[in-house]
Amino acid sequence: MSAQHAPRVLIIDDEPDVSVYLTTILSQHGYEVETASSSEAAWACLSQSTPQLVCLDIMMPRESGFSLYTRMKADARLRSIPVLIISGVAQAKDFDFREYVSDKAIPPPAGYFEKPIDVALFIETITSLAAELSARTGDVHA
Repeated sequence: MSAQHAPRVLIIDDEPDVSVYLTTILSQHGYEVETASSSEAAWACLSQSTPQLVCLDIMMPRESGFSLYTRMKADARLRSIPVLIISGVAQAKDFDFREYVSDKAIPPPAGYFEKPIDVALFIETITSLAAELSARTGDVHA
């Protein structure tokens, strides 16, 4: 294993096909991927380890992605993790985060991708966020 670990990404999506698709894309580009199929499962994952990035679906049963996102940003240990919203809820160009989360203390997500995602742009965005995080922390830790 190399001295520097692959950036870890947590994919939170209740659609197994989407999770497998995103896992495949990210794994092919050198990312370590963990998945959660619900907000509850995601919170359990986040309680045990801290990923470098999170890809989050909006429409999930029981607790929405926006609710989970708000909880993450309210938690001191999790608030600095960049989150990409991946959903079919709204057109990316028309996406208004404040329509869903009015609390100005909660920052908007690092990005928004409409399903089906633009793979090249998705990888470009993930790579850029991972590089920014690495520069900010001095290294990428697993």
